[in-house]
Amino acid sequence: MASSADATIPSDPESSPAPPSGGNRLVAAARSRTMRAPLFWSVVGRFPFYLVGLALVVFTTSRDAGYLSAGLFLGAYSLGTALFAPLIARRVDRYGQTNVLLITGVVYPASLIGFVAFESGSLASQLVCVAVAGATVPPISGCIRALWRGTGELERAGISLETVLFNFFLIGGPLLLSVMLLLSSPGAAIVVGGLLAAAGAIGFATTRASRTQPATPSERDPLGALRSWGLLLVLALVACTAVRTGIYNVALPAFADDQGSAGNVGLFYAAFGVGGILGGLWYGSRNRLWSLKLAVRVGLLVVTAGALLPVLVWDSWSMGLVLVVLGSFEAPMTVILYEIISRTARQSHVTEAFTWSSTISLGGSALGAQIGGLVITLVGTQMAFLCAFGVLLAAVAIAFATRHQLAKTF
Repeated sequence: MASSADATIPSDPESSPAPPSGGNRLVAAARSRTMRAPLFWSVVGRFPFYLVGLALVVFTTSRDAGYLSAGLFLGAYSLGTALFAPLIARRVDRYGQTNVLLITGVVYPASLIGFVAFESGSLASQLVCVAVAGATVPPISGCIRALWRGTGELERAGISLETVLFNFFLIGGPLLLSVMLLLSSPGAAIVVGGLLAAAGAIGFATTRASRTQPATPSERDPLGALRSWGLLLVLALVACTAVRTGIYNVALPAFADDQGSAGNVGLFYAAFGVGGILGGLWYGSRNRLWSLKLAVRVGLLVVTAGALLPVLVWDSWSMGLVLVVLGSFEAPMTVILYEIISRTARQSHVTEAFTWSSTISLGGSALGAQIGGLVITLVGTQMAFLCAFGVLLAAVAIAFATRHQLAKTF
């Protein structure tokens, strides 16, 4: 298999410095002259992604359209992302980052502005706008992960930073929406979110690292990145963890409601996000003691064991503490999975491989939410948490059953 360096940006010791012995790799990654500008613009462009989804719901319901319409719009937005994100990422690999980022950086905010402008128009017009917006979400995440792939020893620290930022966006996006609702309106929040994403995408596209990231033209292949057997195995693990997350997305509000404190559900997600930030900072600043092949199995065992903790809680405070712990377990596992994706991705489909991970996560989470809702309705919240534990057991089984095949791919 081609090495990671085969599809990287040119670098030198000054632009991508290896951290000194005992130095903090996260600090070295954040201070890399090559990655500093892309990292900044990636934060600008991705910070509002969670804001937009929530704002779509608030905007629709504030117009007395009801949750049915809100679900329809959010579903169209999510479906557009799930169906087209891998195809757009494939264009990035084939033609380079710059043009794709510039095009999506224009179409995405224009579609969101159209959605808001058509508030008194036809439902069909709004559906088209929101579906186009979902389909043209700027592929900043896949692009920056492809760049991190080319930073050598800083790659793991860079991916750890990605995990930290994910949790930061998860907490900060809804908070930004709250501020926007206090100062303006849901429609304005959608527009601001779109413009921030546009600024981040266009700014990212103009950085030297993005402009010099080589395109990798290849023969047209319907399977693209999915022709890698190793990637398919990793995506199966990603799917299991995503289903678990979807179950939690339903089980946590149900648990809060059972405790008579439905308003605490936001604090639950914040606790998980704080744990993810702490876990990402810890893992990214240290050398891994085990090989990646062993780390994925150990990580899955730890995450799966931790999934039993929600069954043992007795009130909202204990649940919050458990979620901090679970978040701190989850972050290193996420980094490990992204590292394996980096090593199993076909050289000509790197961005697409990372994007498939996000798409599988989105689909798995949606499936998990359906499973969680069904289990809670039939047998209660505790069984939903046990179901999440069972899904992770399936991931452990996959990891151990395929360990020899996976080891051959990287």
